[in-house]
Amino acid sequence: MKKHTKLYLLLTLATLLFAFTGCSSIGDITKSAAQSQEEFDALANEIFLDNVQSDSITLNYTLANPESYGITNYKPTLGEFTLEEMKANLAKCENYSARLEKINYKKLTDEQKLTYDIMKDYYKVDDNDQDLLLYYETLSPTVGLQAQLPILYAEYNFYDKDDIDAYLELLPCTYDYFKQIMDFEKLKSDAGLFMSDRSVNDIIDQCAALISDKENNFLISVFNDKVENYEGLTEDEITAYKEKNKDAILNYVIPAYELLIEGLTDLKGTGVNDGGLANFKNGKQYYESLVRSETGSDRDIESLIRLLNKYIQTNIVNMQTLLAKDASLEELASSYTYPMTDPEEILSYLQEAIKERFPDMEKVNYTIKYVHKSLQDFISPAFYLTPALDNYNENSIYINGSDKFDLSEIFTTLAHEGYPGHLFQNVYYAQQNPAPIRSTLNFGGYSEGWATYVEMISYHMSGLDDNLASVLEQNNAIILMMYARADIGINYEGWTRDDCDSYLKSMLGITDEDTCDKFYIAMVEEPANYLQYTIGYIEMMELRSKAEEKLGDKFSEKAYHEFILKTGPSQFYVIDKYLDKWIKSVK
Repeated sequence: MKKHTKLYLLLTLATLLFAFTGCSSIGDITKSAAQSQEEFDALANEIFLDNVQSDSITLNYTLANPESYGITNYKPTLGEFTLEEMKANLAKCENYSARLEKINYKKLTDEQKLTYDIMKDYYKVDDNDQDLLLYYETLSPTVGLQAQLPILYAEYNFYDKDDIDAYLELLPCTYDYFKQIMDFEKLKSDAGLFMSDRSVNDIIDQCAALISDKENNFLISVFNDKVENYEGLTEDEITAYKEKNKDAILNYVIPAYELLIEGLTDLKGTGVNDGGLANFKNGKQYYESLVRSETGSDRDIESLIRLLNKYIQTNIVNMQTLLAKDASLEELASSYTYPMTDPEEILSYLQEAIKERFPDMEKVNYTIKYVHKSLQDFISPAFYLTPALDNYNENSIYINGSDKFDLSEIFTTLAHEGYPGHLFQNVYYAQQNPAPIRSTLNFGGYSEGWATYVEMISYHMSGLDDNLASVLEQNNAIILMMYARADIGINYEGWTRDDCDSYLKSMLGITDEDTCDKFYIAMVEEPANYLQYTIGYIEMMELRSKAEEKLGDKFSEKAYHEFILKTGPSQFYVIDKYLDKWIKSVK
């Protein structure tokens, strides 16, 4: 499966927030516009500061200069991962929602109204949310905390010496945090919601691989390189830092992973479900909430199924039409090569190639890095790490050099991660100087939807024949949509392994036992993950189709892209509301 799970979004370790629809607000009509606007900004800033201080990872990845935002004397922490903390976070969301309702929406500025609309639904809590908390799972082979934390540690930003000291204080927190995770997993087990033995084995194998060579763990070597290259440190300071880091890795981080291995081994066999979420008592209900929060779409599951089927059929017909006109395209599609394969050359080329179809953006720096060998088996072909909102000039794109990935086909992947994908979208939006609160609200559907949307466009920028590019684009879209359809089938409709195998065989011609097995378990272990890409992409296409239909000859692709990028990460139904206003302004 050639799809990528990304790390570009900040990992908020302790906060569990769902995005739901809310109701409109009248607010206090006696207050002046200035008072209402000031009240809203104060609340948004309060929530922002609370979000970024929830854990040190979020703070470090969001702000390069926290003191500029009034954050001082911050104690390094990974936060809390307990059922009680999750309940407290839901109560906090209810409080935010209630306070938003008291603000006079009509007196806000246009930019504030957009932020308000986004926040209103983001912090809305449903009556049954608390009953679904134990369905949440933070451990999984690709997007799980145990898989992502090593990269987040390795890329922890050392803006000054205080950051080095804070990082070294943070590492020992790993053990206690993982202990809380295992306590939560025991609660899941007692409630009959624990993962399958297959999932346990996959996570245990991953954890064991991450700590297999303790004395030479990559978090030791990466840290050593960083402090050696940090300007202004004496030799004695470098030596002391190295020793302290190694001590923390050996005595806290590695034991934390050993704790996971031991705890999961003890709970093995208590999982009662080898299939998708649909097989749990309230699994379908949880999946519906998960899909809304992951995709940012307000469509119900049945509507999403119809939309997926429509796009699958449309793309199949389009591809068959092209192949009927030129039969050689089928052979070319199985043997093509991109004119460019060097990552540096590709990203440099794309920065120029996108200018006709996308708005101009000030140039920023980026560094191409390669995933450490100990992580190659568990990390995607490539990923982008979102920079701090006050330091967006420095960006990192990681490439996985594992033999299992064909880097000769990395052109579209780098378009997805770099230009005009994640890097371009994040930096362009940051350059609009948005309200800080927007940087802490997670909208994977928007971000992955945009990156997938432009990845499809990038086939036509690659130097390939345009008809061949169309065939490759449609084939990729079809596969992605079928993955999403199977995800819904397994986790909402209760498809069995045989049902899934039949679908793969009938739609994609896949019969290989090992491939079918890996596909099915991927959907079970990380439900709704593929939907961020697929539903996000389809929602982007639906918005564009609406704009093209309403504007006709007045539609400009470049102007439309500018609208989407300036609106920024959001729920799609909020973007749709502002799209109507944009269309009227163009007319």
